[in-house]
Amino acid sequence: MDKIRCAFKDNESTNQKEHDNDSLKKEIINKHAELDHDELVKLTKEAIHDIIESDPLLSGLPTDVTIEELKAQTAVAQGQAITLYLNRGELPKLGIVVPPHNTTILDLKKAIKRHTNLSLKRENIKKKISWKHVWKKYHLCFENLKLTNDNENIKTYGITNKAELYYVKRRREKNKLVKHI
Repeated sequence: MDKIRCAFKDNESTNQKEHDNDSLKKEIINKHAELDHDELVKLTKEAIHDIIESDPLLSGLPTDVTIEELKAQTAVAQGQAITLYLNRGELPKLGIVVPPHNTTILDLKKAIKRHTNLSLKRENIKKKISWKHVWKKYHLCFENLKLTNDNENIKTYGITNKAELYYVKRRREKNKLVKHI
């Protein structure tokens, strides 16, 4: 009977050691898996960067490219979209991709908003822009034409691929109210 108890206690201690070893192994595997995941993410980002840089159609895109930007660049290459450039004065020009057909001035303004916000995010600038204020204080212009009617198609203004747009400060109109006699 004592032999059985000794064997049972030896078995318990062996089981406890195995359990401790299993816990230690799981902990090591989990830590190793985390490192592997981080390494995998790093390698994946490097591979995507290399693919983008080696492809002539995508070579101008930033390293942290979004799906929307990839789709837009592909659409430009296939002739389904055009690129417009927004001259922002001292700031670098901003490339804006929009479809050439059925794009209104309002759609263009929304695209400018998206691209500007993405540009600020990439530069780690945490500044919120009041677009209501921007459109109230500035006109969007193309070749000395103010793009005033938001419902108008961009083709009516003659805007085509690689056109340059810019902001012009709105002038205050005096005597807005006209007396009707």
